[in-house]
Amino acid sequence: MRKIYLVVSLIMFAVFQAQIVNIPDPAFKARLLSADVTTNNQIASNINGQAIKIDANSNGEIEVSEAANVAFLTVSVNAINDITGIQSFSNLRSLSLFGFGATSINVSGLSNLNYLTIQALDNLTSIDIANCTNLENLKIISCSALTSLNPVSSSIKNISVFSGNLNQLDVTGCPALVGLSLQATKISTLNLSNFPNLKTVDLLSNYQLQNINFQGSNKLYSISISSCGVSNVSVANLPQLWKLECNSNGTLNTVSATNCAALERLVLNYNNNLTNLNVNNLPSILILDIFKNKFSSIDISSLATLQLLRCDENYFPSLDLNQNTALVNLECTKNLLQSLDLSHNPLLYTISCGFNNNLQNINLKSGSQNFPYGISINNLPQLKFICIDDNKLNDVLSTLNAYGYSNVVTNSYCSFTPGGIFYTIQGNTKYDSNNNGCDINDANKAFQKFNVTNGTVSGSLIANNSGNYSIAVGAGSHTITPILENPTYFNISPTNLTANFPTQTSPLAQNFCISANGTHNDLETFIIPITQATPGFNAKYKIVYKNKGTGTQSGTLSFNYNDNVMDYLSSTVAPNSQSTGLLNWNFTNLLPFETREITVTLKLNTPTQTPALNGGDVLHYTAQVNAGTDETPLDNTFTLNQTVVNSFDPNDKTCLEGTTITQAKVGDYVHYLIRFENTGTANAQNIVVKDDIDASKYDLSSLASLTGSHDFVTRITGNTVEFIFENIQLPFDDANNDGYVSFKIKTKSTLNVGDSFSNKAGIYFDYNAPIITNNFMTTVQNTLAASEINKENKTISIYPNPVQEVLNIKSKNEITKAEIFDAAGRILISTHVKGNSINVSELVKGNYIIKLFTKDKTFTQKFIKN
Repeated sequence: MRKIYLVVSLIMFAVFQAQIVNIPDPAFKARLLSADVTTNNQIASNINGQAIKIDANSNGEIEVSEAANVAFLTVSVNAINDITGIQSFSNLRSLSLFGFGATSINVSGLSNLNYLTIQALDNLTSIDIANCTNLENLKIISCSALTSLNPVSSSIKNISVFSGNLNQLDVTGCPALVGLSLQATKISTLNLSNFPNLKTVDLLSNYQLQNINFQGSNKLYSISISSCGVSNVSVANLPQLWKLECNSNGTLNTVSATNCAALERLVLNYNNNLTNLNVNNLPSILILDIFKNKFSSIDISSLATLQLLRCDENYFPSLDLNQNTALVNLECTKNLLQSLDLSHNPLLYTISCGFNNNLQNINLKSGSQNFPYGISINNLPQLKFICIDDNKLNDVLSTLNAYGYSNVVTNSYCSFTPGGIFYTIQGNTKYDSNNNGCDINDANKAFQKFNVTNGTVSGSLIANNSGNYSIAVGAGSHTITPILENPTYFNISPTNLTANFPTQTSPLAQNFCISANGTHNDLETFIIPITQATPGFNAKYKIVYKNKGTGTQSGTLSFNYNDNVMDYLSSTVAPNSQSTGLLNWNFTNLLPFETREITVTLKLNTPTQTPALNGGDVLHYTAQVNAGTDETPLDNTFTLNQTVVNSFDPNDKTCLEGTTITQAKVGDYVHYLIRFENTGTANAQNIVVKDDIDASKYDLSSLASLTGSHDFVTRITGNTVEFIFENIQLPFDDANNDGYVSFKIKTKSTLNVGDSFSNKAGIYFDYNAPIITNNFMTTVQNTLAASEINKENKTISIYPNPVQEVLNIKSKNEITKAEIFDAAGRILISTHVKGNSINVSELVKGNYIIKLFTKDKTFTQKFIKN
């Protein structure tokens, strides 16, 4: 019996001894035994996170059963060199090892371990995590002797290493890897290709890291690479990547982010050598932040969804943002920008473009209904021009004033189409000369006028001399109506056009066909003084005659001038006959809507010649066109009253009727000429002559373009008329730098004697401040200007009075020209005087006024025709 008890006792002792965990390192054992719920150094916790005493029975040993109670364990004693025995803590979920001298860590077989943190183990050279089948998180911090890491685990999802001497890392044995963080390592190559679950990569201060491969890791969501040694980063073809950040990488030269369907944020800051960025097929991109790099060019034309662009402190001389129509915020300070075109970015809410020392032009003409909420334009010393939609002009002026700019030009003339998205209606206008419908053989009609309305806003456009037209409009329904000066003469088809965009395709083509409505004979003539009249210099005059009727016309054209104070030099068409102060031409086959021109050059007398010509003298010229019966004979004769000037103003405005008109002329057309000259040092690409019309004095609906030195289009909006010389390329050499435009407009019929009307214009050369012309004033008088009347009646007289056939003139001075007006002030006859007599037999009985011209004076007197 005693032998039996002895055997049982020996067996029980052996079992008891087997349940004690072998912990050979006394410091490690002591640390475990010190775990106590009553102290603050919580070493161990159970599965519920409650601090526990490992040596529950206080026998100075750690039994297996006691070790099994530990779920969370923290070990941090400097004297520890060996953690043998840790494998007995079979239920460990989290193990944290801090600051001791072990050279190796073996946690193999801890199948429940989920978190392993190793920090400040300066002698650590190896880690064994074999058979840790639930280990998901591995963190290694400041283990200076650890140079390589080759974890093999099918369960690890997150690895974080902050260890200055780690130079080799192979994570290919971790197929479940989701997140990787490397900081301050010496790794040079990192292969992260084809990880099926990898989502986040965070690489910081790995200065020797030169090569990274992400190819095939298709679940990557976020990548951050900062202060590393890479020269090239490629994240091409990563379909789930949402964010890429590359900051402060001194050697980074190229970033390629293409075909990343989910990428929304691309942040590249403080990369001192980054010059190349490849971005294509990023359909979800919202943010591109490339602050303080070395970019001088960038192609972001494919980033249609981009909302924020931050590109401050680079070397961009220009930015092409035309395709980035969703852009909301733009920061581009401290670059080399010379111009900034934001005309295709109507959603911009904030703009910061200050400190661009070369920036001269900003284009904000985007068609947006709202001005940007925040716009920063400080420290732009070269800023000259801001292009803006007309409806936001006051906003930009307020902004310029707030920043202290006083010499910046603002207008909408950087383009001649509406800002933002627009649509085009285009075509031509022809006259059906043979009444068989308009075809290619019919001539185009010049200067066709169209009224344009969307039901709320209306305006007009007058096409150019070619007869082709192009009208740009915004979205919505627009009605285009052609307007004729004499609508009773003609029919036009179609009578109007309604276009609806974007429902209809742009450009929308529509031609208009004009046909005769009966027979109407109607000619018109006028004189354009191409140059100012300056004593001693040549003066050029363009005599224009046109057929406004329905049939072909043949007839005569005459031009009267005062031969006493000027000499005829030449004309572009040789006259058929000429005499003193009179040139005559015959013309044939002047087609409907055809306009012809003859330019005459005259040499003006000097102040020292006899008779002298001085500044302030008024020169009188008359053109008369005649082809028989005419429905509106008043415009068959045109009188130009030109004031002689001594100083030459190359940009001026003139009313060709002069400083006065008679009451009879009220409600009829007056003619204006605006001249301009490019006095700059380069060709003027675009010129706009802007004229604000006083609607209380003029009938704006009657305005008609007449002729110009170059091709132009007329646009009428409200009371503003704009003569647009797009792409005129006006030279700057003195022989070719002149231009002009002329138009006619009716005065309001409500004007009375003593009323005056005036007009001036602004001339815009490209992006320069407008040149404002003189304000030309014309006054309504009951007969003729008092300054024109020769009060010395004894020097000139007429007889007989009353007269039946021939009115004789007695004068000590040569009479160069005579004009006869009816009682209402309408000019009936304008003729060169031969033999000091005028045949008035064709006049009906009544009262008339004759105006006689000598070299420097005019004489007026009433006479009666019996």
